[in-house]
Amino acid sequence: MYSSNNSHKKGFPDPLADYSVKQDKSYGLQYAKAMYSQWGQSTDTHSLYGRRNKIFSRSRDYANGTQDTTIYKQLLNSLSPEKGDGSLLNLDYTPVPILPKFVKIVLNKILSRDPYPNLESTDPISSSEKNKEKERIKMQVQARKELEALKEMTGVVLDMDPDSIPETLEEAEMFMDTNIKTDAEVAAQLATSLTLDWANFNDSTFRRAVMDIVSLGMAVVKRNNDPNKGIDIEYVDPSTFLHSYTEDPNFGDLVYAGHIKRIPIQELKRIAGDQLSEEDYKQIANKVKDKYSNDASRYNSSHYDDRYMRTIYGYDEYMVELLDFEFISVDCMHFEEKDSRFGNTGFYFKGMDHKPKAGGVFGRTPHKMEVACVYGGTFIVGAEMVFDYGKKHNVPKNIHDLSRAELSYSVTATNIRRMMPKSLVESCTGFADMLQLTHLKIQQAIAKAKPDGLVIDIEGLENVQLGKGGELQPLEIHDIYEQTGVFYYRSKNPEGGFQNPPVREIGNQIRNIQELVSLYNHYLQLIRDTSGINESMDGTTPKGDMLVGVQQNAIAQGNNAIYDITNASMLLYKKVCKDVVKCLQIIPAESVLYKVYENAIGETNMGVMNSFRNLSMYNFGVQVVKEMEDKDKEFLEQNIQMSIQQGQIDLEDALAVRALKDVNQAERLLIIRRKKRMQEQQAQAAQNSQMQSQQAQQAAQVASQAKQQELQMESQFKQQELQLKAQLDMQMLQMEHQFKKEIETIKAQATLGFREDDQNFKEKLEVMKEEGKGQRQMQQQQVQQQEQPEE
Repeated sequence: MYSSNNSHKKGFPDPLADYSVKQDKSYGLQYAKAMYSQWGQSTDTHSLYGRRNKIFSRSRDYANGTQDTTIYKQLLNSLSPEKGDGSLLNLDYTPVPILPKFVKIVLNKILSRDPYPNLESTDPISSSEKNKEKERIKMQVQARKELEALKEMTGVVLDMDPDSIPETLEEAEMFMDTNIKTDAEVAAQLATSLTLDWANFNDSTFRRAVMDIVSLGMAVVKRNNDPNKGIDIEYVDPSTFLHSYTEDPNFGDLVYAGHIKRIPIQELKRIAGDQLSEEDYKQIANKVKDKYSNDASRYNSSHYDDRYMRTIYGYDEYMVELLDFEFISVDCMHFEEKDSRFGNTGFYFKGMDHKPKAGGVFGRTPHKMEVACVYGGTFIVGAEMVFDYGKKHNVPKNIHDLSRAELSYSVTATNIRRMMPKSLVESCTGFADMLQLTHLKIQQAIAKAKPDGLVIDIEGLENVQLGKGGELQPLEIHDIYEQTGVFYYRSKNPEGGFQNPPVREIGNQIRNIQELVSLYNHYLQLIRDTSGINESMDGTTPKGDMLVGVQQNAIAQGNNAIYDITNASMLLYKKVCKDVVKCLQIIPAESVLYKVYENAIGETNMGVMNSFRNLSMYNFGVQVVKEMEDKDKEFLEQNIQMSIQQGQIDLEDALAVRALKDVNQAERLLIIRRKKRMQEQQAQAAQNSQMQSQQAQQAAQVASQAKQQELQMESQFKQQELQLKAQLDMQMLQMEHQFKKEIETIKAQATLGFREDDQNFKEKLEVMKEEGKGQRQMQQQQVQQQEQPEE
């Protein structure tokens, strides 16, 4: 425990004080009291803390649609010409949830893209390793065919499998941009994503922070190096955040920062532990027993708990305010350059409070380096006590400037002026009030609307009872009209004639309803113009009412209007990731937390990340990568479908393109796959053309061979025909010779026996002639007998 004995001191302590003075708790207590007094109390409406809280509370009410409706009742009562008519009592004063709708649109638009960290090492060592890796891949791309031939012939793979090597340099560049990471980058990205997941950052802390940026204009996140929880990312309510003066929306020049939180004394005992005694806790309870809704009657109550064997005090439930604060101070590190008796020169660290010695046998040259350090602790508001105060250890730093240090708070705002941020909701609250007032006037007009009624001319009617006095007073006529919708009047002109029919109908019309509706739409349009959320952006305009190009332009205008909110959100995400990755590199190897990360991401990865003990610390550049927007997805999907229909990519290529979250990388991959597919198609067409040419050549060769075979066969047929003809001629000659020989033989035989044969022949001829003559005579006789008539 420390209670200030220097309570009379006001203002900030000496920033140039020695290291030993800064380490004392009185220094921290004076610093915390100065911070708290500079901002003032939340109940003081004139203090910076009170004014900011008032604006933040009002903006949050409007963002949730729960603003105070008293102002509307006062305005309507002052504007009503007929006070006390009862029409204002039945109105529904529930705020119209227009601003909550716009807040959710912006919030969901930012969160729907699901950001995640992409770490790139920017230090010379990592850059050199990546360049070597890129050159190696380029060489393998150029020698891909030779490597494939070597693998096919011998089955040996030198480095990378030739099947996994990119085919072109463009594909290699795409591969290197997405897949080439050093061991340190892989380890850092795994550990950072794991830390964010353990802290439930994306689903809880980041969502609340983006909501604060939209509603309040700023967001605050604190990183804690908790020995039990590890690297914890805590949400901080901007209404409780105290900081040094700045006009930078990124809060990059903060000297001190802190936030106020309320916890019970029982929780304070757990946090502070033995640093505070029970008497200190009782003193703290005495200071707050009448504050923060604490029950003062429980201050002196206590009982002994046999189960836990400790005394439980009634004030353990009291709420107390704590200021968790940090500030940057510059300490001087002393070094000494000293010559030894052997003629060597050494450079020695002499601590933070070293004072150079005068004289000496050997030469001594003092050196010093001013280094920014972070001090911090917890201040108990109202009790003038601090605990956990001291110099912060394991503070992450940039290797390019080790003399600088940063606070553990990550803060960003859309804009800030005179320490007051301006939010989207605050810019629209005036128009939201007028819109709500118009909505109430519409309700009032509807409530005062009269039913369908009649206008009755009592001069034109006979025997009409006009009351006791025979006349109706104007107020009585008005009451009858309000209750029944019937209005009585005299339509008799001075001459005694009637101007109108005695009974006419009064139509049911709500007074000024169209003017009020137009006014409502006017203020709604003013809110749209101020916030930049048009009909296309929130999806209220039907697709058929607007051309695609016009709708895309309207969406682009809305995105430009909320760019400061989107940029602030991504900047906060980037700050948190950079802070986390620096803390990961300084986790002590002997700690339990180091073992936890070692089991989670592997011993090798943690060894690579903490290798700065022997080498220089890795310096990582963090890029926040977001999923592509809906319009980018639609445009990319159109290109994918068109490419599939034209046969320029396959289904596997489409799946690979859709798997990428970054639209630029997806478009590059689509172009590469299309070019690769077109080259394959060209190669296939050339191969088909070559095959067709070979087939035509083979067909020509087959036809030529068939022709030659036909000619050969024809020649063989002719040769065979000639041979057959020659054979036939020989056979004919032989037969002719044989015939001639036989004829000659016959002739010779005939010549020898011709005479004998001739005598015989003549004799036979005479006999035949005689026989023929006898036959003819017999035939003639028969004919003559037939011709003679019978007697």
